[in-house]
Amino acid sequence: MSATFSLFNFIFVLGIFTVVVVTIFLFEYRRLRKNLMVREQEMTRRMYQLSILRELGERIGYSLKIDQIVEVISGSLRRLLDYSTVSYMLISTTAEGRTKIAFNINLEKPVHKKFIEAVKLIMLDSLNTLMSSNFASQDVEETVSGTVTDPTSQENVGSFFNVPVAIGGSVVGVLNIASTERGLYRGKEVEILYTIMNQASDAVSKLEQVLKIEKGKLNSMVASMADGVLMIDKQKQLIVVNPAAKLMLGIEKPSLNIFDVLEVVSEQFDFRTKLEESINSDKLVVVPSVNLGNHVSQVLISPVKDESNNLLGSVIIFHDITREKELEKMREDFTNMMVHELRSPLTGIRSIASLLLNDKVKSDQNKYAEFVGLISSNSQDMLGLVNDLLDVAKLESGKFQILKKQSDIHALIEQRIASFRSLAEQGNLTLTQKLSSQLPAMVELDEHKISQVLNNFISNAIKFTRTGGSIVVSAFLLPAGKDLAQQIVEQQLIWPGIKRGASFPKPQLVIAVTDSGLGISGDKISKLFNKFVQLENVATSEKKGTGLGLVICKGIIEAHKGSIGVYSEEGEGSTFYITLPVS
Repeated sequence: MSATFSLFNFIFVLGIFTVVVVTIFLFEYRRLRKNLMVREQEMTRRMYQLSILRELGERIGYSLKIDQIVEVISGSLRRLLDYSTVSYMLISTTAEGRTKIAFNINLEKPVHKKFIEAVKLIMLDSLNTLMSSNFASQDVEETVSGTVTDPTSQENVGSFFNVPVAIGGSVVGVLNIASTERGLYRGKEVEILYTIMNQASDAVSKLEQVLKIEKGKLNSMVASMADGVLMIDKQKQLIVVNPAAKLMLGIEKPSLNIFDVLEVVSEQFDFRTKLEESINSDKLVVVPSVNLGNHVSQVLISPVKDESNNLLGSVIIFHDITREKELEKMREDFTNMMVHELRSPLTGIRSIASLLLNDKVKSDQNKYAEFVGLISSNSQDMLGLVNDLLDVAKLESGKFQILKKQSDIHALIEQRIASFRSLAEQGNLTLTQKLSSQLPAMVELDEHKISQVLNNFISNAIKFTRTGGSIVVSAFLLPAGKDLAQQIVEQQLIWPGIKRGASFPKPQLVIAVTDSGLGISGDKISKLFNKFVQLENVATSEKKGTGLGLVICKGIIEAHKGSIGVYSEEGEGSTFYITLPVS
């Protein structure tokens, strides 16, 4: 019986142990799986961007070479016609914008150089007529292939015909068939050649239009990207530059070349070496951080290849990480500040606790009571900081709650002023109230939370107001649709920096704290409600704070379906206000 009971206990303990192990394993598995999913999503987004750029490179690498089409047609003519020469003359534009005329003539039979010159002039005249142009013989680049010329030949051009080469309705060249014999090229063979050329031209035109549309879509996509995008070909020529890249590089020229880019980035990193590294290793090369003017960018360099794995060039992405860097620094500063805020009272408590162990201090009741009071004060500071952190955590998790009830707004404001009056008098400040006679007797709100907001506003006003200054706590009703600035004037109040344009679709209770303090610069007002920014960073003061108070105030007011804001003017003072919807 005893052995059975022991075995049962062993199985029971083993079962509990197994459940605990499995629970821990499932928790760790879910946590790791969540982290992996986040990383995978980020990588998917990045690879998606790179795949789009690779497709762009493939489209650019796919070119329509009309000369190859004409060569294929002319190479097959010997099965259709008898001729001495077959030639084509094509017009193209160089990268520098210069017009280029290429004349290629293939000799099926030996002819004199004068024959070749005559064919060239015939084709040039036809091209000028078709295009209403005025090209001359010296504008033509000549290439002769096939059999050798015959200096002894006296035969001239006996028969010829020209076939226009057109792409998309525009003439780009002429195909010519010529012979020393007379009376040729009057049958159906010539019609067949015209038909073949027209069909080829139509096919090329349609394909070119499709590629033009697709290229336009890709170019629009790249142009609209927030990241800077560059692409260079195998000859290190810059072929794609989007507006974001120009902005990040700080180059305003309408057209850029690779040397313009090198001039900007060469001081930050070895661009050529990274480019070669990417091509040689056939992989993505990342430069983590590059300073470009006022921006910090992460640079990604990747080779671009076609479907046959042939290198087309390289793509360079400038990803702006300025905001991420700023947030990283703000988080570091915030963490350091919080550690300091916690360390100071803890150090004080430890030092005072050590002193309390001293027999002399124990016997001195006044000293003992003073030290106990300091411990209590420091503990209260730490508790306040921890409560602030908990409130911020609740706000971010969506678990912050308010408990509304009918409250006397007059009494609430008067109590807050009374609690701060002695502190204001210590700084030789006047703390007064100005409440509208039209305020309702009772307002539905969370009295404790609104008191917390007023405490923050008034304490900050005292903290940043010079000796001899004034602080006014005001409250009034703002009718629906009425401009706030106009109501301020009618209430005979002065809000430094107030501007017209603020109104609300429903009536609002407005509570404000106005001081004659240091004021806040316009570019820093937007940062006041960021949990990583301390208030002393926006005003010159030696008094410290956690910077969490305004963040919590914002959460409290938004939970009331209200709004929070500030108007300020440097050297004149500031007004922090809240609005609460009222029936």
